[in-house]
Amino acid sequence: MEIDAVIVAAGGSTRFGVADKLTAMLEGVPVLVRSVAAFAAARGVGRIVVVAHPGRLAELQALVGNAAGGHPLSVVAGGARRRDSVEAGVRACTTRYVAIHDGARPLVTQALVERCLAAAPGTPGVIAAIPVTDTIKEVHDGVITGHPDRSRLWAAQTPQVVLCQAWLDAAAASDGDETDDAAMLSRLGLECRVVEGDIENLKITRPADLAIAAAVLRAREQP
Repeated sequence: MEIDAVIVAAGGSTRFGVADKLTAMLEGVPVLVRSVAAFAAARGVGRIVVVAHPGRLAELQALVGNAAGGHPLSVVAGGARRRDSVEAGVRACTTRYVAIHDGARPLVTQALVERCLAAAPGTPGVIAAIPVTDTIKEVHDGVITGHPDRSRLWAAQTPQVVLCQAWLDAAAASDGDETDDAAMLSRLGLECRVVEGDIENLKITRPADLAIAAAVLRAREQP
């Protein structure tokens, strides 16, 4: 069974500074290209849909064209919020399930993509996530208000593979945004399962993250 993939790349990189994190060079290859290439290499991926800022469609089409590795490729316009961009990508897909990935996670591996795709059938969805190792506090107005049990906390990553129609139905239930796709499906009472992710599958948010990602790539290349 093939599953189409949506690579979300429509954000404004506001926390990254004046540069664009998606086109920033990571060991000689743009961040977004690395994300697309991982999905192109994974077994079970069908069409690849890149969601871009409306003013950058031609630019990103040219950037990622070769990275798609022969897969059908679409570049579609995103919206102001994450949910708007994801919806634009999901509506460009034709498979029962769809894999959704942050374009700013360039260290995702082919193996992790394939584990998520393989775990999805028969579920509303699965997400990559890793157990939290830090002690987490709930804080309001600078005051600690809660001490959640760390053993029950996982940090969500992408890919997140969900039933396409369920995601659309959940989005239609409310106009509010969500930070991930498991939270979107929870609107319908649907529970996603977890596939253990990868600590190296970091998201590029600030310039320091790019330096860390470069160090990870260099370490991967060592014998």
